[in-house]
Amino acid sequence: MRLRKLALSAAGSLALIGTVPAAHAIDMEAGDWTFSVNGNVNANYVYTSCDSGSPISFGGSLAGGVVGACNINGPIDDNVSSVRTGLLPAALVFGASTQQNGWDISGTFGLYPGIVTNDNANGTGGSPNLAPGNNVALGSTSLDIRQVFLEFGNSEFGTVKAGRDFGLFGYDAIINDMTIPAVGVATNAVGSPANTTLGSIGFGYIYTDTLSQINYTTPDMGGFTATAGVFQTIDSLSSPSTVGVGESLPGFHGQLRYEWDGAFVSMNAVTLEVNGNDIDIDNDGALEPGTQVIDDERVYGVDLNYKQSLGALDFLLSGYYTEGLGSVAYLFDAFDAEGNKRDSYGGLAQVTYTAGKNKFGLNYGISYLDTTEFDEANPTADGVCDADAVCLFESNQKVTAGYYYSFTPNLTLTAEYSYAESQNHAGDEYDANNVNVGAFFSF
Repeated sequence: MRLRKLALSAAGSLALIGTVPAAHAIDMEAGDWTFSVNGNVNANYVYTSCDSGSPISFGGSLAGGVVGACNINGPIDDNVSSVRTGLLPAALVFGASTQQNGWDISGTFGLYPGIVTNDNANGTGGSPNLAPGNNVALGSTSLDIRQVFLEFGNSEFGTVKAGRDFGLFGYDAIINDMTIPAVGVATNAVGSPANTTLGSIGFGYIYTDTLSQINYTTPDMGGFTATAGVFQTIDSLSSPSTVGVGESLPGFHGQLRYEWDGAFVSMNAVTLEVNGNDIDIDNDGALEPGTQVIDDERVYGVDLNYKQSLGALDFLLSGYYTEGLGSVAYLFDAFDAEGNKRDSYGGLAQVTYTAGKNKFGLNYGISYLDTTEFDEANPTADGVCDADAVCLFESNQKVTAGYYYSFTPNLTLTAEYSYAESQNHAGDEYDANNVNVGAFFSF
């Protein structure tokens, strides 16, 4: 049994995506060892038109920089051009594999740079994905190291994975998103973009993220496999008072998957425990500093995915529901100021048609974030508030029409139009239109 190495990682799943030509790793044999290299280089011109609208709060202190129809917490009326990588950054992925004593063993390193300057990434985690506005003279792009993991197993035992790689929850949605070789939602109200675009992240699914994890996957049983694992818990990106790191238990995730000719169905689940926040609520509902009075909370998320190929047509349906996991990314706007979990849910529907070297696609995605009773009762704290104030977002929705042309077996030319709309819990909304053209080279 060959370990699935890059076939289940975002950089190496190009053959699964179907919008780009299959990427065949460069393999070098040395005795019993195989060393492989594969990856991609992509670049896109993106023109974004942001309509005027009321401010909407995404992610608290992050000022909505990464998740709305346009990345700004304020009235919007601007047209912006950018030259950038798309939903998938450029990638260079190295692998080493061998077979010893009847076991397949491999290690993978995945390096993901962008093309814009973002080496002043001072945001949480120092990530180039959180560093728009740093495109300055004499700067350089940062390196996003997403994958460092080992695998071992065989056809009788199954496979163990240990290290940093993409998570299970949300993975099947993003890896089958037709916009992965291109842009999707650009969320770009400034001319200095971050390392990646959104595709349909926050507009149909939650980002799977790259997690430090240990997983076990069963052998293939007539198309059925199951995966269970633990991962390092994480802190909230948007609510510093919601903390996952340092809990007594790890995070847990799992997958049930069944594949048959031209189709698959999967269910992915995730749960982790987070600390309650450190703010007291007095008898009048006012906020004041104090000791932790909110119990620790366990958050949950589940997604369902179905993909079917019928000749030249491919269909994808994906949906998710969470309690306390947030929206867009793990623990993003997941709790109110009192430490109560917010529910979130959404889905993505997609159809593509392939004729020779031409591929046409259309997808629609929507994501919702519910308020809590505390949000409703304390509109000045967060959640619902008066119209024209900075209010918590309620929904993101988008539609993307795309054209992908296989210019050569390893070079795809892309063109997309996306319309995105964000709405807050006061009923205010703004929208954006973006057009992008680009090229995606895989090897």
